[in-house]
Amino acid sequence: MAFYKDKVLRKNFSYLFLLQIANYIIPLFLFPYLGRVLGTENFGKIMFAQAVIAYFVLFTDFGFNVSSTKEIADALGDKQKISDTFWNTMLAKSLFLLASLIVFMPIVYSFERFNNEHLLFIISFINVLSSVLLPLWLFQGLEKMGLIVAVNTIPRILMCLATVYFVKTEKDYNLALLIQVLANLVSALLSLIIVFQLKLVNFIKPSFQKAKMQIKNGWHIFATSLSSNLYTTTNTVVLGLLVGDIAVGIYSASDKIIRAIIGILSSITQVIFPRVNVYYNESKQKSISFIKQIIKLVSIACIIIGVIIYFSADQIIMLLFKGGDFKNSVKVLQYSVLLPLFSVVNGIIAINIFITFGLKKNLLQIVFIGCLFSLICISPLVLYFKEIGAVICATITEIVIFVLLIGFITKKKLISYA
Repeated sequence: MAFYKDKVLRKNFSYLFLLQIANYIIPLFLFPYLGRVLGTENFGKIMFAQAVIAYFVLFTDFGFNVSSTKEIADALGDKQKISDTFWNTMLAKSLFLLASLIVFMPIVYSFERFNNEHLLFIISFINVLSSVLLPLWLFQGLEKMGLIVAVNTIPRILMCLATVYFVKTEKDYNLALLIQVLANLVSALLSLIIVFQLKLVNFIKPSFQKAKMQIKNGWHIFATSLSSNLYTTTNTVVLGLLVGDIAVGIYSASDKIIRAIIGILSSITQVIFPRVNVYYNESKQKSISFIKQIIKLVSIACIIIGVIIYFSADQIIMLLFKGGDFKNSVKVLQYSVLLPLFSVVNGIIAINIFITFGLKKNLLQIVFIGCLFSLICISPLVLYFKEIGAVICATITEIVIFVLLIGFITKKKLISYA
């Protein structure tokens, strides 16, 4: 069944597309304001803090955004089982939140690089709590994305207005970050209110034994996500540690644009994942045919977007950031144009073929090789090429992973290219 003919898929994609606009596009218009008001260095400080905290967000998510989504999609119509998955996933995420806090506090106060801006990192840690409370995986599994759009969009619009109103000088970078993380927290709390008000789940007392099973189910996804995160977020962290906050600011101005594109196009992966599982249970060939359609559409979109960005990078950066130190972000943006294509296609293949077909271990091995390649290359590339080196490392790593994914699929004859 073609993507554009499936009314439910089109509706869910539209909702998730709007959600990603709230998550990426609205902040994307805010970041240039922050860059101009805070300056490159303080803007870089915020980006560095968020990159570090991203590791803890990744840890508390632990692959539940995929594994729990799959469980709920497979249990559609069985409210008892859906409720069981919900409460035990929330328990598991809460345990990881506690563990994260125990690790986080000594790090912040023990290392000079973090202790000098400890308040900034503590504020940023609120994003970990928000991630734990936000049951996006429940809405995805139920294919009810429309319910979560408004409660994520409205707080982000208010965040932009509050930032423009309150953040006026370079010294306001802690306040700027606080406004951002509180918007995320409000979105998470409102989402939970919707879950309980609409009685999407019944209350079931969670158990540590069942929470342990949720952790076990999400393990391979977590390991894969961890490896993937090490060659994305780590670029920002290494840049901050080896070069400095100004370099992070220059890199992040471009990276936010690219990540917004990747985030929006990745909406397709999130929307089709539950449906691919349904098709796979009906017919393996039906799911493969559907995935191929999606890859073709996404590839065409990424190529067109990449060409536009490459030839208009200077105008984009000047329009958004008004020059200054951010003029150096132009070349970074031009070097980044291949990232959306390989990153999004890799995500579609990884989630919808490897996870659906029960190839989690093989996926982990492939992503681990990509991670290892990135970790070997990132430091010398950053030391020699600075911001450009981080982009080169990210792009080559995505290409390496793409080649390995396609090579495995071809070898196992999972998909034909006709």
